[in-house]
Amino acid sequence: MAYIERRPGGWRAQVRRKGSPSISRTFDLRADAEAWAQEIERELRRGNNSIVQAFGRQITFEEVAKHYATHALPSLKSEKTARSFLQQSQQKFGKTLVTAIRPTEVSKWRDEMAKAGASARSIVYALSMLSAALNYAARELSIPLPAGNPVQLVRKPALPNGRDRRLREGELDALLSAARVSTVRGLEQIIILAIETSMRLGELLSLTWEHVDLNSRTAHLPVTKNGSSRTVALSKQAVTALSELKASKATKLAKPAKPSKLAKTTKQTKSRMPGKSSDHVFHWTASNTFEKTWRHCKSRAQAAHLARCTARQIKPDPRFLADLRFHDLRHEAASRLFEKGLGIMEVASMTGHQSLSMLKRYTHVDASRLAQKLG
Repeated sequence: MAYIERRPGGWRAQVRRKGSPSISRTFDLRADAEAWAQEIERELRRGNNSIVQAFGRQITFEEVAKHYATHALPSLKSEKTARSFLQQSQQKFGKTLVTAIRPTEVSKWRDEMAKAGASARSIVYALSMLSAALNYAARELSIPLPAGNPVQLVRKPALPNGRDRRLREGELDALLSAARVSTVRGLEQIIILAIETSMRLGELLSLTWEHVDLNSRTAHLPVTKNGSSRTVALSKQAVTALSELKASKATKLAKPAKPSKLAKTTKQTKSRMPGKSSDHVFHWTASNTFEKTWRHCKSRAQAAHLARCTARQIKPDPRFLADLRFHDLRHEAASRLFEKGLGIMEVASMTGHQSLSMLKRYTHVDASRLAQKLG
């Protein structure tokens, strides 16, 4: 069946036939679009499916990417990230015919990304999305790739070793001390929960009170990074932290605002929490809004460490909190769970990892503690 519609670039004719990929082309005149569509339909009725393959040689990567984004991307676990990298490949090869993409162009793009400062992991992800879209074109749209998938012939950059950063002695205490003197509500509690539950930052920020059960000591995450839900067990420290945060929130809500400052308070609340439900445990709206608070907390902790060392006339450790990221607390948490004696499946139920290889990347057991267990 043929469809003719007006587009900004002219008249677009699209022919759809069950069992064959749709074919479309844009013309300046409607009459030309109708004539072309009639010819394609006539050939398909005759069983001339080779016309589909011939037309496939005229399809640009932009058309394939759009089709892939509509029909394949929504089923991926990390759809948002995949869509971002697919757009990068579309910007590079959008106007190029699918059948004209060669390994030389792909390797040149790889080098351009590296020169622009992209990490090896980002380059590999971008190449994988380009490869996935080309495979989709060959398998789902019946577009023949003359020399196969060109990405498979290109050398990928070597991925760096996974981070193995664990907390050094005194770092956690320094962070919590800095968080306690901070005026930002919930800072101390989010650090404790990260250490005690191994939740990702995004999961902590999306956590709502309706999914927290302090009596059964559980926190439910309806949606996680891998697309599945999970329920996390809460330690006594985690329960205490959440109870304190809930009590402080109740006190804040119960305290009436001064009439003269009511409008100002409302305005400040909206600016700090745009689109954020009051049922959320933490007020930060996204990871990037929390990052500034995290950096300030680290700076205060480092300053306190320096002052302490100066007072004791000892040399401060230049590595103290220097390279610590908030996500490293998840690594620390996973390692501590194993050190507490939990089994692989028990730790996986906390972290949400679906494969042993990924869980291994996040776990770095302290060898000295392991030696003590060995006796």
